[in-house]
Amino acid sequence: MEMHEVTPEERRRFYSEEWNKRELPDFILHTLSLREFGFDLDGTGPSHRYNQFMTVEQLAEYLQNRAPYSAFTSVALYEQPSMRKGWMKSELAFDIDAKDLPLRSCSCASGSVCELCIDEARRIAMEFAETMGKDLGLHNINFVYSGRGFHIRVIDDAIMTLEQTERAQIVEYITGGVIPTDVTMALGYSQVFRERLARTFEGMDEQRLSKIRGLRRSVIQKLMVEKERALGAIRSGKLDELSELEGIGPKTFRQLLEFLVRLNSEFTDGKVTIDTKRILRLPSSLHSGVSMKCMLVRDIGRFKLEDAVPKFVHERGH
Repeated sequence: MEMHEVTPEERRRFYSEEWNKRELPDFILHTLSLREFGFDLDGTGPSHRYNQFMTVEQLAEYLQNRAPYSAFTSVALYEQPSMRKGWMKSELAFDIDAKDLPLRSCSCASGSVCELCIDEARRIAMEFAETMGKDLGLHNINFVYSGRGFHIRVIDDAIMTLEQTERAQIVEYITGGVIPTDVTMALGYSQVFRERLARTFEGMDEQRLSKIRGLRRSVIQKLMVEKERALGAIRSGKLDELSELEGIGPKTFRQLLEFLVRLNSEFTDGKVTIDTKRILRLPSSLHSGVSMKCMLVRDIGRFKLEDAVPKFVHERGH
């Protein structure tokens, strides 16, 4: 599926003929007047900020009249959204962008996406949400297809008033971004860390491992030959078995581990999660860069990219 930039006329058609207020998620609809809205009117960035809409009809009128290149809304709720004052609370948001995944099995050019890497982003989103539910007891977890990936927007009361430091700790936990003191513990963070580490190592090949400074080619080849054994050691928490492979001493093992952990943390943009005043693409709006609808995904396990294709795309060339 090719993803082309929309024309101004296609934007106007989308917002006048296709945009539907019923596609706004309830968690936005019910807090509409407390959110800041931002717009990119011409593709140069969301410079039109500090907008407030008291009703969905006001929002609809703006979208239909201006047909913005992109539309955004805040993860935060404010007493005065038009001035971004009186912060009340913020969603816990994760941005999983397919073009920025540290490991992709597709051959997309840098900055581009395809159905394959978008599906990989979908699986990462499911993985993160499962951990949030199972380990952190969060349940009000919403998925949004963003055009090039997925946003996870969590609105449990327990997390909406967290400060940046606490949000950063959640990012580290969910991504496996910190080496635990004890990797052998059966449950909790140690288990999450092993799962993330195994997923990342499984995506390694000789070319990717060659980016680790000082890692000899013979060691890289050994790791690839012993990949299944290494994965078994990671999943069972017996990481010391890796350092016992021929040519891999404690120093090399530490370099490998730190490299994999850094990749773990790059599966989401941590800056988005800790930023309590971030704006994200508005579900129901158009991603003009790729001609796709940003949309609430009610069943992430069954999401199909075709669901997000606007009607005007099917009519191109007819």
